[in-house]
Amino acid sequence: MRVLLVLVVLLVSACASITQGGSADVVSGHVTEIVEVGSREPVGSGMPQPFQVVRVQLEESLYRGEVVELQWGGRRALDPNGFLRVGDRVLLSVTRDDNARTYAILEIVRLPALIPVAAILVLALLVVARLKGLAALAGLASSVAVFLLAVVPALRGGSDPLVATIFGCLGVIAVSVFVVHGLNRKSLAALCGTMAGLGVVTAMGAFALATARMTGLGSEEQIFLAVGTDGRIDMARLALAAVMVGSLGAIVDMAVGQASATAELAAVDDTMRGRRLYAAALNVGRDHVGSLVNTLALAYFGGALPLILLVSLGYQPVALSLNSEQIVESLIAIMAASLGLVLCVPITTAIAVMFAGSPPPRAQE
Repeated sequence: MRVLLVLVVLLVSACASITQGGSADVVSGHVTEIVEVGSREPVGSGMPQPFQVVRVQLEESLYRGEVVELQWGGRRALDPNGFLRVGDRVLLSVTRDDNARTYAILEIVRLPALIPVAAILVLALLVVARLKGLAALAGLASSVAVFLLAVVPALRGGSDPLVATIFGCLGVIAVSVFVVHGLNRKSLAALCGTMAGLGVVTAMGAFALATARMTGLGSEEQIFLAVGTDGRIDMARLALAAVMVGSLGAIVDMAVGQASATAELAAVDDTMRGRRLYAAALNVGRDHVGSLVNTLALAYFGGALPLILLVSLGYQPVALSLNSEQIVESLIAIMAASLGLVLCVPITTAIAVMFAGSPPPRAQE
């Protein structure tokens, strides 16, 4: 628990105000009144676009308490969930021209709505897993802290995306395995197996990205990042880093599960060692591989579902769509991560069998 609190304090202290950015000033406010709700049809579009006119009271800056009348919805087609209600908090951009100030609504403040879900998650972890659940929360906080406090600043500073991500992943692996599962032979086997699986993902991902002629500029976000950093970040290597990070959780899960299964089998039967133990543990891993590879693929496809649906509408030839960087990058991530998962099983099993020794000590929990 102390580790979790320290990480939270470090994370908060290292971050500036969340309304500060590198471009326009952003302030928060809340809606005090809905003045008008209407709909219009933009030029060249046959799709009606609803909008609202609302009054917003500022909550920050020297002009705190001032009420401004603004329009919301001009940049997007809103469904009912996108309409503002009295009391909703919003983020506003501030543009200054001498003494004149112009405000525009940028986004709805949504994070507080996640607090009940997060609270239920924490409660479920503590009730079901007890101390293991608390350790899982500490491992999660540590993993997030490693990326936010180490990897992201390194990338912003111009470091090689691949090198920074590799060291970040190694830190996450060590923290997530040892914090959650303790310092023992089982955890050490899982650590070695995870590193081996991540090495496979990195090698296969690098090979596929190079042979597929990927630039790392397949989406608007990637293009904006490249332009915003004046080309300091190697986008192709950043794409490979994203593949590594996306597969890391599944590989850790596979390695820990396989090391744990091997340790339990060795503890139940003191005579089961060597090839017998390896074969029995490998049978457990085979079942785990099928379900986890399927889970990994569905997670990637779930994230790309809007893009896949757009392709299915046939606005452009299927051959062109399927060869786009976004689709190919997702396929590379799925295949590289799946290969890392598959090879992680025999490697982790072999390491765990070696650590079992003869005769084995009782597996520590």
